[in-house]
Formats: sequence, structure tokens, C-alpha cells
Amino acid sequence: MRLLQTLVAFVTGAVAAIMWLERQTSPDRARPTPPPTPAPPPEPERVVEEVLVPDPEQASRIEQLEAELAKQRAIRTPEPGDPHPGVDAIRAARIRALELERQLAREGDGSAQRWFQLDPPSTEELVDAAAQHLPKVALWVSPDSLDCADLWQALGAMQEFAEACGGAWFEFDGDFARWCAESGHPHALDPDLPGSDEERPSFAVAQKVNRSGRQLVPTYVRVGERRCYYIDDVAGETGRMHVVGVG
Repeated sequence: MRLLQTLVAFVTGAVAAIMWLERQTSPDRARPTPPPTPAPPPEPERVVEEVLVPDPEQASRIEQLEAELAKQRAIRTPEPGDPHPGVDAIRAARIRALELERQLAREGDGSAQRWFQLDPPSTEELVDAAAQHLPKVALWVSPDSLDCADLWQALGAMQEFAEACGGAWFEFDGDFARWCAESGHPHALDPDLPGSDEERPSFAVAQKVNRSGRQLVPTYVRVGERRCYYIDDVAGETGRMHVVGVG
């Protein structure tokens, strides 16, 4: 009996040893999962940079236009003490200078567009557009009740008038209504639009225009059915046209 038990124990141990050995040598036994191989970094995106090749002919045209524009501006706004070029010569130079500025804008990159090259801004955009493109005009009224297209033309005409008033010999200095009627400028307003109010209403103004902060303002420009009252301070401290009230 003892011999039989010994034999059974021997056989059981042998079977267990064989099974353990098979598990150790089997290809399917569990092995630790190797870490994933990191993906290679993406190749940098190729950036194709556009290189603008200068156009010699365009550069020559711009140079010629700028030279003529400087000449016309010298006639349009002569220095004090220079011989008077004559009213007709000043008017012709002013119109020619404007045309040259338009040609330069077309030849250039368009980054410095003039006010007349833009579509009239909306009511929400008008104040900012005037500040950006009409540096010689100060708009102190809300455009909500005004036709924006008509107002834009009126402000643009004031800008052109203020620019033209830079010369000591300018014949319409201080009279915007007369400039519109007689200058022949392509952006002058219809002579019927500027006017003078006999009641001389009073409006708040910048202290640089009037130290009291208030001024009688008879001059106006009709915008649709409304009147936009303005002050000509081109020759004053601000050097600008001020739209100060609506009536």
C-alpha cells in the first residue's frame, strides 16, 4: 500500500513538472506588452513665399507721376513770397493734382485709398471712416438722422477745401460756399447746398475753436432735408473743418 502511494505521488509530481515545463516553453505564454513605438514628428509644412518682382515700367510711371504731382502742388500752394501764379493756374493745378493722386492710387498697392475711392460707409461706420480718411474734418454730430451717402460727399468736399486752403495765395480761403460755387473742383458740392442761417444758432464747440466752448454758427450744408452746421477753422488752431450741429 505504501509503495502504491509513493508511486502515485511520483507520477503526479512528474505530470506537474511536465505541465510547468510546457507553460514555460510555449510561444503563447503571457509576455509584457512592449511600449508603443512613438510616431515620427510631422514634417514641417512647406511655406511658399510669394516674391513680388518689381515692375521697372511701373516704378518709372510712379516716379514720373510723383514728380509732376510735386510740381502741381507747388503751383497749387505756393510759398509766401513767391510770385502769384494766377487764379486760373491755381485752379488748373488743383484739378491736375487730384487726377495725379488718383493715378498714383491705381498704380500703388491701394493701401492709402482716398475718401472718394471708397463706398459711402454705413451709419455705424461713418464716424470711424471720417476719422481715418478725412483728417481735416471733425465730425461732432451723430449721423443717425442723416443720409450717409450725402453726408459722406459733404464731408469729402470739406476735406478737399481744407487741403486746398493750405497755400497763402488760395483765392477762396475761408469761404467754403464760394469754393463750391466757383472753384470747379470735381468734388465741390452743388452751389445750392451750402448756405447761411440768418438766425445764427449757437452750438457747443471744442475749446480750441472757441475758448468759451460755444459759438454762433450761421454756415451750414444741406444734407437731404437737414442742415449740417459747420465752422471753418482751417486757418485756426485746429486746422480743420468742424461739423458741430444738425438742424
